[in-house]
Parts: sequence; structure tokens; C-alpha cells
Amino acid sequence: QEIYITVEDKFVTLSNGKFMGSTTADGKRTDHWKQDLPHSTYLFMMGIGEFKVVKDSYTRPDGTKMEVNYYVEPEWEQYAKDIFGETPEMIRFFSQRLGVEYPWDKYHQIVVRDYVSGAMENTGAVIFGDFAYKNKRELLDGNDQSTIAHELFHHWFGDLVTAESWSNLTLNESFANYSQYLWDEHRFGLDEADYQAEGEADGYYQSAQQQGYHDLVWFDYDDKEQMFDGHSYNKGGRILHMLRNFVGDSAFFKSLNLYLTTNKFKAAEAHQLRLAFEEVTGKDLNWFFNQWFLGSGHPILDFSQEIDAERSVVKVTVKQKQNLELSPIYKLPIQMMVCDANGKRTEKVVVDQLEQTFEFPFNGILKCVI
Repeated sequence: QEIYITVEDKFVTLSNGKFMGSTTADGKRTDHWKQDLPHSTYLFMMGIGEFKVVKDSYTRPDGTKMEVNYYVEPEWEQYAKDIFGETPEMIRFFSQRLGVEYPWDKYHQIVVRDYVSGAMENTGAVIFGDFAYKNKRELLDGNDQSTIAHELFHHWFGDLVTAESWSNLTLNESFANYSQYLWDEHRFGLDEADYQAEGEADGYYQSAQQQGYHDLVWFDYDDKEQMFDGHSYNKGGRILHMLRNFVGDSAFFKSLNLYLTTNKFKAAEAHQLRLAFEEVTGKDLNWFFNQWFLGSGHPILDFSQEIDAERSVVKVTVKQKQNLELSPIYKLPIQMMVCDANGKRTEKVVVDQLEQTFEFPFNGILKCVI
């Protein structure tokens, strides 16, 4: 992609790729931007305005420096690094976690007014609405690091590997959503990450109650805008967290690495993600992807327990109560913790029937089952 932007000299420009230089003629300046690596057309952008450019950088593992600049209105210049200053560390963290170095020429962020959505992951030139403007005092109460992380993670999931169709949008948005958890976990700790994740789950429940339930990979939408909802983002992010817990961290991130390296600069669909996980784990994961990516709804579980004192056994009964016209009978790997006189131990079970009972022995006094 190659773009020439002709403007009055007072204006600053931004586009994808590298800035190749300027020429001046008839009192106007023409800026030349060139993107050598392939990316999808919806990621093309031009930014033009009377911005101040606050310079920052990221040092790659080979020691070379990459520009990481922040385009803000003049009165916000003093706060640009307070708002966006964690970006270089985010680039380092995500590159390391995925085992795929940030692949693009630069990473610039620009704040604009009257933007049609929250933010947009245009390759190397990310747009934020003016909600991002906050001074030092306002940043004490809340920052937008989750949105900054979200748009950055798209540069792997969405920009490097693009969804094959709007139906597969969750391959972009679930990962960007889950990056918020990964960053919170790294930067602020597990409690903060889990707390925010609860809010993301609630966002899915509310969205589904208002707009209805549909498959995560949804081929029957009426308008592509319907795909930008609590399913593609929130539910998808929670499902990735479940998958991470099921296969373990090592396999999870190796699988993401394989998916990215196999499909880089291409379009992919959910099957490619499944195949990457199957190759790394050696497991058949059709059951997981069928119920979570190609199905709708979510399980509603009822737990009850009964103590058999004579046998020193606790019986835990699990019933699946979801609407079976909407949702499948789920296969759910679950951990149950039994606390007794010996301390606590974790039992791994699989719930895969409408109703089933599990028995666990206990020693002395049964303190709790979680």
C-alpha cells in the first residue's frame, strides 16, 4: 500500500507503514507513506490534523529501535506519555508471550474527535476516540490500558492473520478482548484480571439477553455490524480463557504461535485455530470448538450435595438446566475441591450429561466442597 497525502503545511499526517519523506509544491506539502507488508484493506487509514507528535520507542530483541509515537492535540501534549506510555512494554510483553516479534514497521497512536467507534487497529496507526484524553488526576481513577492493549494485540490477531469472513470475526475480537486479561494479569495481578473478566462475562450475558443468542462463528447474520457484539468480543475472550485453562499455559501459547506463523499474512477461519491446537496438544478438540465456536448459548448448572456419613462420602450432583432448543448438552471439564481433615484436594471431573452424580471420599469432618 502506498499513499501520498497533500496538505497545508500546518497539518501533520499519519498513515500505515513507513514515512518515506515529503515534497513541497505550490505552497502545499505532500507526505509519502509506504506499507511494504501485506494487510487487509479495512486497515488502511489516513490521519490529518494539527497534532503534536510525542516521540517514544520500542527496542527490539536485536537492539534496533522502532518508533512508537503519540499524536495528540497541543493541549494534551504534556499528558501523552501518561496516557500511552506503557505501550512499549506492552509490545515487548505480547511479542514475548506469543513468541512472534511485533511484525510491523512502527506503532503510532492518534486521538481524534467525533470518532464512530471506540478505537481501531489500523496497522501501525491506531485511532482512539477523544475519550482517551485524561490528565494525571483523571488517570488515577481510571486509564484506558485495556483498550490500548486490545488494539495492539490486533496487530497479531486481525492484522497479521485476518478473519476469513465477518462470520469469523471472533478470531480477531476474542483475542483482542483476551489480551486485556493477559495485560491485567502481567501488569496488575491475577485478582485484577479476574475481576475485569467477570465484567466481560456480564457484558456477554447482557448483550445476549437484549439481542438474542447466536453461534460464535455466525453465518446467518443479516448485517455485518451485528457481529460486533458481546459474543464476538466478550464471550469469545472467556472461551479462550477456558481453552487456556484446559490445555495449560505452555500448550496454549505454543498453539497461538503455530496459528500465527502458519497463517501470517493470510485470512483464517476457526478450523485453522483448532488444527493448531490439535497439532500442539495431540488432542481431538472438535468437541470444544463445536460447542463453543459453532454453537450458541451457555451452560446453566445446578449443583447439589449430599453427605453419606456412614461411608464418609460426599455426593455432588450436577444438572444442566440450559434451554436445549438453543444450546447443546455441554462437555465441561470441571475441578471440584474437597476440604476435610487432611486439608484440601482437587478432583478433576467431566460433566457431559443432563444429570450426573460424583462421589468423593472424605476423612474426618467435611469442611466444604467447592
